[in-house]
Amino acid sequence: MARHAWLLPLLSCAAIIPAAYAGEPPATPAAPAPDPLVIVDDGTWRVKARLEALAGGFGYAGTWYGLAALGPARFRERRTWAELWLEPGVDVVFRVGPAVELYGGLSAGWSQTLGTDAFDQRNKGTLRIENAFAGLRTTNPADSLNIDLSTGRRDYGIGTGMLIWQGGGNGFERGDGNLLPRTAWANATVARVSVGGLKVEGAFLDPDELSSNDTRTKLATAVVEYGWGTGSRVGGAVIKVLQSRQVYPLPTLPLLIPDGRDGLRAWQVFGRLEGKDFGLPGGWIRAEYAREDNDRIAMKAQAIYGEIGYRFTGLPFLPALSYGYASFSGDDPRTRGYERFDPLYYGNGLDNWWFGANGAYAFLNSNVRHHRLALNLVLTERDFFKAQYILSYADELNSPIQFGQGARPSFGSGGLTIATGVQKRHLASELYGEWTHLWSPAIATGVWASAARPGAGISSLPGVNAKTWYGAGLLLSARF
Repeated sequence: MARHAWLLPLLSCAAIIPAAYAGEPPATPAAPAPDPLVIVDDGTWRVKARLEALAGGFGYAGTWYGLAALGPARFRERRTWAELWLEPGVDVVFRVGPAVELYGGLSAGWSQTLGTDAFDQRNKGTLRIENAFAGLRTTNPADSLNIDLSTGRRDYGIGTGMLIWQGGGNGFERGDGNLLPRTAWANATVARVSVGGLKVEGAFLDPDELSSNDTRTKLATAVVEYGWGTGSRVGGAVIKVLQSRQVYPLPTLPLLIPDGRDGLRAWQVFGRLEGKDFGLPGGWIRAEYAREDNDRIAMKAQAIYGEIGYRFTGLPFLPALSYGYASFSGDDPRTRGYERFDPLYYGNGLDNWWFGANGAYAFLNSNVRHHRLALNLVLTERDFFKAQYILSYADELNSPIQFGQGARPSFGSGGLTIATGVQKRHLASELYGEWTHLWSPAIATGVWASAARPGAGISSLPGVNAKTWYGAGLLLSARF
């Protein structure tokens, strides 16, 4: 699940557990059994079927911290619903020569919500193509020159997903607004050259947006990244918005900038240093920074993230403790320029760019700051536990947090004005817990719960009966 981040890393968790954890020396591995999903593998053609199935049941109370009271419609803050996802597909490789191959993939995704979700959407769902791509690549040794050219509907991300990750739209008319299973871009045309740990690539991206919120955005990107050792890497990216109808919110009248995203330029740098590569086993440091500008609307915005962590491999349950800080600039209502950060198509789970299971819905990585304390435990070889505590604050007061959030009339000494955002910085404090069990390398279940308490910024809003937002869910994942 993208918001709760347990689906992405859990199937690889067993690989990072030290062999000594089991207490016995590993047995000699038996010859692997034939893969029943391989349809053809004759040395020239390889055709393999695949299947992904997800199911989740969710329950909320105090949904949206009580902010729904500001809307004109009656909103039920207690709700339960379920979501389903099924994606069968096939991957094909044709070996043209000893080190050249053609490849491609095709899949269809069915999403379905059963009941009424947090966005008040009931029984929504659809069946549509998820992946449909083809490419040409070389398969030389990793330390030699390799080229990869591909185009079509497929996943694509930059770094850990600060700006470019979630290419597919979810929720509303497509259903599954909590599972967020659709990640493929409508078109991701990518050219990549790599030598050893160095990778240089360029891409044209057309997001697969919802029909109800199609901003007609198209982007071009260029990325340079270098990785070494056990996971250390550094990189940089340039992103250019070629066209877009995405509006930008303003803290004062007229409240919106039409086509605000059109012409945006973004520069991003990112890096992660693993302690094993520098004589400090167990530790890591991560840092990311992005700057955005747009001459058309005098825009200058920025975001920064820093994280430090340590894995205590000598203690029971192998605890990993980390602290992260993120800041996304907001628009200063006292200036003529525009400073509100545009997170574009960010994602990649709670360990990356979702801050809180509930807070990630309410605070969209614009005009917000987060402190995140995380603890990960390996309970057994098949059981994993995660806990996070997130503090969220507004970056700029009296400025939009979400698009259009909290715009309301306000009477003061100067007469009637339009107020946006909050007047106090503390937005929310959230505690999140998650347990995952691996039944097999392909099947897992997860249980999560969260409690997000509104801060003074939300509880002091006029007309709001602020409430603690409780959430819980049961998840099942099967990937073959």
